[in-house]
Amino acid sequence: MKIASIFGSIAHWAGWGSPIGDVSGLQRREPTGPVVSGVQPIPPDHGLQLSAVWSCVTLLAETIASLPIVVYRRDPDGNRTEERGCRVWQVLRAPNANMTPHDFWMAMGLNRFLRGNGYALISRDGTGQLVSLTPLAADQMDVGVVDGEVVYQYYKDGSIYYFKSDKILHWKGLGNGIVGLSTLEYMQATTTELVNAQKNATTMYGNGNQLTGLLMIDQDLNPSQIRQLKERYANLTPVTGSSGDWLHVLPGDMKYQQISMSAADAQLLETRQFGIEEIGRWFGVPSALLNSSGGTAASGLEQIIEGFYRSTIQPLCTGLEQALTKTLLTIEEQETLNCEFKMSALQRANIASRYDSYSKALQNGFMTRNEVRKLENLPTVDGADALTAQNNLVPLDRLGEQTNTDQTPLGDPIKQ
Repeated sequence: MKIASIFGSIAHWAGWGSPIGDVSGLQRREPTGPVVSGVQPIPPDHGLQLSAVWSCVTLLAETIASLPIVVYRRDPDGNRTEERGCRVWQVLRAPNANMTPHDFWMAMGLNRFLRGNGYALISRDGTGQLVSLTPLAADQMDVGVVDGEVVYQYYKDGSIYYFKSDKILHWKGLGNGIVGLSTLEYMQATTTELVNAQKNATTMYGNGNQLTGLLMIDQDLNPSQIRQLKERYANLTPVTGSSGDWLHVLPGDMKYQQISMSAADAQLLETRQFGIEEIGRWFGVPSALLNSSGGTAASGLEQIIEGFYRSTIQPLCTGLEQALTKTLLTIEEQETLNCEFKMSALQRANIASRYDSYSKALQNGFMTRNEVRKLENLPTVDGADALTAQNNLVPLDRLGEQTNTDQTPLGDPIKQ
């Protein structure tokens, strides 16, 4: 049976089961139902209109896109060297004719973090050599299991395309191992709450509903007189285009004290602030990195960033490295080659931390000065290829030797 007819039949499979279950047929990425009634999932372009969602996706995607990825070759002794001549190295630095590596990983990250899955089409030449990688939209992709084999069905321009797993680079999020769960659909209760808060804020502040003026007189007025006063002083409104309803007329002998922010206003701001923290939890991004108003000190922020790198960025890169190695390299190549992100590049913007790491590496004898200079894009110099340690920074093979052979012997001990 052709793949098209098989996939057509599983598209109407009645028992797809749980999104995290082990089932054949079309794989589900969305929850079986909302945890709170009355909420609806929002499409990605709507979700990105929430500033917290935009910030989280941008931060994650840009951080990973900024990391250089290297193909290493391992020798029988475990030593690794950069394999710049292989086709995978070349394609990772020029994924396709229309994108830079940064563009490519930003597109992959956008789909991965919103929909839980990032897809790219793998193109090869007649000899099986890798030619290009082209990102595919997650919302236009269905993934199914047919006779134990993963099949990808892609919709584009009114046509349907089918690919086997060796044609698709699949960067998966949390899920059943076949597909990742859609982050945006699982967080729909949070996004709905934040959207409603945004609507309330727009209604409250955007339509001139805030009390802005009081007219106090010493006698009571009938409704007709109140209406005439409003019409007469309507031109005093500070909001362009708003009606005269902003002007409130009080009865005689009545006083009013305007507070800077009402309890309802304060509650609305707290709700929106909490929504930002909730969005950050869904994406694994600390609220301090979302320009939140938490007021974190600079020293504490550095620790938060380090924790973000370890607990969020490092696991994401590990999963992507394994997907690249498994999909782009042949079984034979995987015996000696692997793809790896250079996590040390995260220190590029922190010169103090970078130089401190170099100092420890030099003083403990596992890096040479020329190796450090290469990392800093500086030319090598003569005499800087020896490993040194803290014992006067002498070469390792001379540790313990007398460094000053012309020392004079000590004199006689002092007599008591």
